Amino acid sequence: MPRSRLTGFEHVLLGMIFTRPSTGYDLKRRFATTPLGVYQPSSGALYPALDRLERRGLLRSEGPRSADGGRPRRLYYPTEEGRQAHLDWLREPVVPETVGQDLGLHLLRFAMMAPALPEEAVRAFLVSLRAALAGFVAALERQVDAMDTAGNPYAALAVEHGLAVHRASLAWAERAITRLAADSPRR
Repeated sequence: MPRSRLTGFEHVLLGMIFTRPSTGYDLKRRFATTPLGVYQPSSGALYPALDRLERRGLLRSEGPRSADGGRPRRLYYPTEEGRQAHLDWLREPVVPETVGQDLGLHLLRFAMMAPALPEEAVRAFLVSLRAALAGFVAALERQVDAMDTAGNPYAALAVEHGLAVHRASLAWAERAITRLAADSPRR
């Protein structure tokens, strides 16, 4: 199956294993004790996703098979194809049309970039995120301006909330670009 068909969750798993080979249990603990907890996958989602990634040739595993019917403690490693799939995912530009719905996933990608990509690639990602957010904010502003709030102020309030959240994300992206540029000579 082509890499482009991976789900966001599968990409996150691949990235976590890219960073550190892990067992399914290790991954569940990392999800439970880090900001990655937004996913909190059940065993019924985690292990089938690991199996799919292994069948696709993106992961390989080592370890004992369980004879007692329990879950084996298999250690997962990225294959070379898996490493490349992860790097390709990290390098994908932000798609302006979906930046609002995918913002959390973009921030996870950003967090996974530092050990994997050169600094200029990380800055290029932030620039594409800033541009996508700027377009999204402008579209929301036009939507708020065009809304008839006389009959239903709740819809306008909901859009205004989204606008405030994405303006804050845009401001963060701008600060992050500036900060990385300022810190660059020190590294």
